[in-house]
Amino acid sequence: MAAPDLSTNLQEEATCAICLDYFTDPVMTDCGHNFCRECIRRCWGQPEGPYACPECRELSPQRNLRPNRPLAKMAEMARRLHPPSPVPQGVCAAHREPLAAFCGDELRLLCAACERSGEHWTHRVRPLQDAADDLKGKLEKSLEHLRKQMEDAL
Repeated sequence: MAAPDLSTNLQEEATCAICLDYFTDPVMTDCGHNFCRECIRRCWGQPEGPYACPECRELSPQRNLRPNRPLAKMAEMARRLHPPSPVPQGVCAAHREPLAAFCGDELRLLCAACERSGEHWTHRVRPLQDAADDLKGKLEKSLEHLRKQMEDAL
């Protein structure tokens, strides 16, 4: 009975609180919390501090991120024991949330967590259906123009 609990605890300890996946290049903040280097970089988007820890909200005047190599090894062991489940279509791979928005600047689908991230604050983000309708209209106009060009060429 203790083995499943131990396995579950290993998975939890090897999981980033931001992306909810196994750590990739884990770093430790001044307050002692661990995150994937890329996750905390995106979370802290601004170039100047103070920086709030996403877990405890403790402020740090600068980005003091220390690599956590033992945690990286533990995350790799957990990944081998329990590979991440495949991501279903229409779900964000990073956050496991439904894709519901479209970033017009990067031309990619976003979940609610991606949309709230600092990475897309200045981008043109719209509801998925609105963006799909607009792009469908543009595609139809392009097709119409190409058909006319093809008729003229024939």
